[in-house]
Amino acid sequence: MNRTIIDCNANLGSWPFRRTSYNTPEDLLERIGRVGITQAWVTSLDAVVLKNVAAANAPLAEAVAEHDALRAVGTVNPSWPQWERDVAECAELGMIGVRVNPNYQAWLPTDPIFGELLSAAGELGLFVELTVRMTDERHHHPLMMVPPVALGGLLDLCARHQETTIMVANANNAQVLGVARDAAGPLPERLYFEMSHIESVGGVQAVADQIGVEHLLFGTHAPYYYPEAATLKVFDECDFSEAELEALTHGNAEGLLAAR
Repeated sequence: MNRTIIDCNANLGSWPFRRTSYNTPEDLLERIGRVGITQAWVTSLDAVVLKNVAAANAPLAEAVAEHDALRAVGTVNPSWPQWERDVAECAELGMIGVRVNPNYQAWLPTDPIFGELLSAAGELGLFVELTVRMTDERHHHPLMMVPPVALGGLLDLCARHQETTIMVANANNAQVLGVARDAAGPLPERLYFEMSHIESVGGVQAVADQIGVEHLLFGTHAPYYYPEAATLKVFDECDFSEAELEALTHGNAEGLLAAR
């Protein structure tokens, strides 16, 4: 069956501790196209370890400009001087959201500055991608061990910034379910989790059953992870209904963009 699949967590560029293949727009599209992915939201791998992360945003926008199947997500560091200008530039460049990497940028999601960024992004119609990790901690270089971002306080942020959509990327099963337990009820409407780091057989469905499939987004974390891993998780290991598959593969992503 031909279906629309939107990859909400893909990357372009290079990672300093691992060789990445198919990391150009053309190669990424060819590679994800093999498994039926029809669109990808892409960030810059290079931006994660740049001191001035915003320097990667214009090149990213230029790289995807000629590819309708790619949408750019910029990177912002709210601890950097004049970060507000960087957020505005992302909107001017036609990006759909901004990513933050608190553990690589040396700040915490509970710091007041993150709330300011959420407000600024929401006013410009940008979602905020809060990235928990860039790779499994077991694979880190021994001289650059970077702990994952703690998600405590996330629900309070959602309550205070209901105008802004938050997408949590690269969270594992325990972290996603931990937020669900803290909520003790339905998750905030504008809070989403992408599924690239959700593991175990049937893990995606188990998480969806707990948080509601309407809060889950399809994501591969390509090219760092193989895109086949994501499609196997959804289509081979789970028993979603057709309506649930529609939501997970593209409906939720389209709704997220429409609500910005």
